Amino acid sequence: NVTQPTKVRRWRWEHTALLGILAGAAVLYGWSLNARVLQPYYASAVHSMSRRGWAFLFGGYDPAGVLSVDKPPMAFWVQTLGVWVFGYHWWAIALVQLIEGLAAVYVLNRVVRRWAGERTALLAALLLAISPVTTAINRDNVPDALLVLLVLLAAYCVTRAVEHGRTGWLLAAGAFVGAAFLTKMLAGWLVLPALALAYLAAPVSWPRRIGQLLGAGAVVAVVSLWWPVLVSSWPAGSRPFIGSTTNNSIWQLIFTYNGFGRVAGSTAGGLANFGGSFGSVLAGSPGPLRLFSSEMAGQIAWLLPLAVCSLLFAVVAGLRRWVGGRSQLAGWVLWGVWLATCVGVFSFTGGIMHSYYTAELAPAVAALAAAGLAGCWRAYRAGGRFGLLLPAAVAGSAAIAYAVLDQASWLPWLRLAIVVAAVVSVLGLLLAFPGWRGRSVRPAGVILVPTAIVALVALIAGPMAFDVDTVSTHPDVLEAGDPSGGPSTSSVLAAVKSALDAPGGGASIALLYVTFMEDAYQLSPGQRQVLDYAERAQEPDAPITLAVEGGTYGADPYVLNTDASVVDFGGYMGFDPSPSIAQLAAWTADGRLRFVVLPKVFIDIGNAASSGRGSDKSSSEVQSSVVDSLTQRIGWVSEHCRPVPPRAIGPDAAQAGVLFDCAKR
Repeated sequence: NVTQPTKVRRWRWEHTALLGILAGAAVLYGWSLNARVLQPYYASAVHSMSRRGWAFLFGGYDPAGVLSVDKPPMAFWVQTLGVWVFGYHWWAIALVQLIEGLAAVYVLNRVVRRWAGERTALLAALLLAISPVTTAINRDNVPDALLVLLVLLAAYCVTRAVEHGRTGWLLAAGAFVGAAFLTKMLAGWLVLPALALAYLAAPVSWPRRIGQLLGAGAVVAVVSLWWPVLVSSWPAGSRPFIGSTTNNSIWQLIFTYNGFGRVAGSTAGGLANFGGSFGSVLAGSPGPLRLFSSEMAGQIAWLLPLAVCSLLFAVVAGLRRWVGGRSQLAGWVLWGVWLATCVGVFSFTGGIMHSYYTAELAPAVAALAAAGLAGCWRAYRAGGRFGLLLPAAVAGSAAIAYAVLDQASWLPWLRLAIVVAAVVSVLGLLLAFPGWRGRSVRPAGVILVPTAIVALVALIAGPMAFDVDTVSTHPDVLEAGDPSGGPSTSSVLAAVKSALDAPGGGASIALLYVTFMEDAYQLSPGQRQVLDYAERAQEPDAPITLAVEGGTYGADPYVLNTDASVVDFGGYMGFDPSPSIAQLAAWTADGRLRFVVLPKVFIDIGNAASSGRGSDKSSSEVQSSVVDSLTQRIGWVSEHCRPVPPRAIGPDAAQAGVLFDCAKR
């Protein structure tokens, strides 16, 4: 039997290639694992969740259970599992992200393999692994790494379900989509149209298909909503306040702050204009070409035109004639609708938008680009008229790479090298094209093999260079809050300064962000002295050791670096209406709260807001709805609590702000 050794050799080569891709991805995602700088807001929440079951259940930011984070807890539950295994280290959280990233690359390979074959699957895995935005999220602690893995698992289940019309696989897909919702709310539902339409190609009757889809939809609803229903039905006073909301409602968080409010350009808490300006600076202005802007192109645009052209050609050529049977048709529908949905949402979102959100688009780009290249290769080898699409695809993708690098004003020599590689490969492909001679390509194999290698280099050199820059650069906490691959084209600090000048932006918002982000994860000597003083002055089991005004960036150093029961006032940026004045009065009256730290900047902001300075008519709505709760808390603490002299605390205490003692006199 001569076929068996061939199958064995093929199996070994393909699996070895996949292992090589995964090993390379592990290097990209895991390099300098022990020196990783993460988003301190989420890392603080994981620290609290690893210590208190209450915080774990509700996604609490602080161990005392005063406030929750502004995302559902699924991604942080998984990160907490890593902390339980290895202890609380940032590298433990980063290791979880690395594993999720590698799993996503592997799952994409398995999905595409069942759709378009082994070699196309290998190419798709490679393209996803080296996508700069993929590298960025897998080196950070944002929820998007788990989100991408979960939606890919849903895609795998739908692909299996389409093959034989199996209900179990479809229900499993619904469960994974529900888990994706618990990871990043409505972002997890973006793939629903693609999954549902792909299943319409299943080989079962229409009534059965519709019934199966309704059943899967029910699973999506149950898995997605059990936690929000639990939170909303729990007595509001005995669970954390829902961060980044104005009314302590999980539904406002889902549908406004993390949902339609972002798309429409408005968010909870009156941050609409600020959010729109902030998003435009971080991710370019909304519009059809947003993904090719200087802020976004380097993350996702390298092969996006190739993916779109591959899809369009498949549609124009006729899906059944071009791709074959039901499973192949379902794959084109799956990835095509996935691509169209994500491109539409990310291009026209008018509110808060980060470039790393496009990580959810990366699998569709990788799958369609790989399928398009594979189709062009087959047509090229056949020598038909469509064979010339292959050199055209190489030339076009190289032109996009040149434009992206030129827009970033980065590595002029690389731009030139990509152009040279593209010209050489295109000339080689034209010279070896069998259509000129009407014969097999085999006699031109000496030219074709090195030409194909050079063409692949031209395609992946740009994103690979961005990956190398990402790996070799040590980001600060500002960049950790807005992860991106390659050279920095924008920064959170620049976005804040731009938002400062936007109508309705509010000077206070920008000032707060700038003040706290730069060293948000370091505990200064003054902060250590303030905390030590508060611990010495109270019983060891005090419910709240220290409260920090100004949001999480003021409290992060304490929560990250100590096991003390430290809480923040005001949520993520300090503007949440929690705790209320009534709660402050009750907490201080019953001894639950004694010490509050007010950084000097907040006293200045409160005075300016109260007297009308630093705001104009265009920002009055923001000042009244957003800053009001902050200034009220500051005023209450200043009136009802006594400032502790810095000399009684320590030599560096003044650097941490003003410590107030709210004990009964």
